[in-house]
Amino acid sequence: MSKIVDVLWTGGWDSTFRVIQLLFQGDDVKPHYICDPGRASTSLEISAMHRISELIKADSGLKGNLLPISIVDFPDFEKYSDIEDAYIDIMKEHYIGEQYKWIADYCRYENIDSIDISVQNNPFIRKNHSRDDYPFSVIFRSLKFPLITFSKSEMKKWCIDHGFLSIIEESWFCHSPTRSGKSCGVCSPCIVVVEEGMGYRLPASAKIRYHFRILPRLKSFLKNYPKFYTYLYKLKSR
Repeated sequence: MSKIVDVLWTGGWDSTFRVIQLLFQGDDVKPHYICDPGRASTSLEISAMHRISELIKADSGLKGNLLPISIVDFPDFEKYSDIEDAYIDIMKEHYIGEQYKWIADYCRYENIDSIDISVQNNPFIRKNHSRDDYPFSVIFRSLKFPLITFSKSEMKKWCIDHGFLSIIEESWFCHSPTRSGKSCGVCSPCIVVVEEGMGYRLPASAKIRYHFRILPRLKSFLKNYPKFYTYLYKLKSR
């Protein structure tokens, strides 16, 4: 009997790779998607997941079953004060995205013991995600990071070798698409795409914006000062 693996699926490259990888090895996959109220790309991410789901169902090389996607709105699950406190305590020393707090809340609310998070090549997560001391154990208790040592180019090569490149290239990555539904070139995922040698996925206009980006560089600068970033986060949360 196949085991069921819970996966946070965003419709992006990394999480789509994880879905394909699990299905290829014969596991069943239960995808979860949390609608971020501040993200302009939600509809494009959901559309990408639906397109990819159809391609997966039609591919005989994927032995596992893709179960229906659980799509939940951010306000619809409980937020826990101890998780909030642990997140702030981590932020005092090192920036991590707010999504880790949300995922920890969601897993506790839904009684999910383990969920695959498709973060790759992140030194801080690699070093701390398996720690059993506070505050890391509170945030990362149910979060697993099976791709933490992978690069996007390694994922691409695996997909080419196994015949799944056309599926994974249906993924969506930009967090701040233009009004015409094109990639922006300045958000963090767009920057990573270029830096990992896959700039061909950006339209020409996005490549121009990538070279003249300002706000992403400011945010990157602030991440080097976690205590100040934590102060700004607390102001935003009031």
